[in-house]
Amino acid sequence: MSTVDAMRAATEDGDLAERRVTPLELFFDLVFVFALTQVTGFLADHLTWAGMLQGGALLVVLWWAWGGYSWLTNAVPAEEVIPARLVILTAMAAMLVASLAVPDAFGEYGVLFGLAYFVVRLLHVVLFVLATGNTPETHQAFVRLTPGFLVAPMLLIPAGFVDGFAQAALWVAALAIDLSVSLVRGVSGFQVHAEHFVERYGLIVICGGLTSTSSCWSPGGGSPQRRGRHERGWRETPTVTCTCR
Repeated sequence: MSTVDAMRAATEDGDLAERRVTPLELFFDLVFVFALTQVTGFLADHLTWAGMLQGGALLVVLWWAWGGYSWLTNAVPAEEVIPARLVILTAMAAMLVASLAVPDAFGEYGVLFGLAYFVVRLLHVVLFVLATGNTPETHQAFVRLTPGFLVAPMLLIPAGFVDGFAQAALWVAALAIDLSVSLVRGVSGFQVHAEHFVERYGLIVICGGLTSTSSCWSPGGGSPQRRGRHERGWRETPTVTCTCR
């Protein structure tokens, strides 16, 4: 049996019962949560209107990538099929690279972020197209969205080579295409396991919220500039206390 046939068979078997979140999905979510903490650090180090817009853009593209994989694992039982598991593990590695590039995604590491992010999205598209071949309705529904899901992240690669208005224009175009393709092309044809979605989104909100909050308030987290501000604050606190006495 070919790897594609194995994925299709597993998909058919998975339709018989409600799907639950697997350890592999939770492991993938940990990488995404790390990306969230990186965005939190980025915002803490760029306390300007431009920095807020850039941080929001980073959050949107990362969240959109995670959302795509949540739909993928909702349709494909990743842990039951080795090829799907390997693709997701590879995507996790690419997401980790993209996460490490987040602090300077609009500067020195812009190209690295764009390339790593494109790999994440490309693997998602390839696996989804192959794994849904036995369900024509779902397959056709995703194929309708594929051009937008590939063109949008591709624009972030040249965005890393430029700066200023050109970079902003490429990011805006990428976000506009990514967020509008499902509205324009439609999402009819997808079959979902509701319990899986509820559990998956509930876990990521709890883990992401707690981790991002702790990262924001951690004296040792973030860039050297942010750590310096925390250290100065701790050093100045006793001085203020002594003055009050």
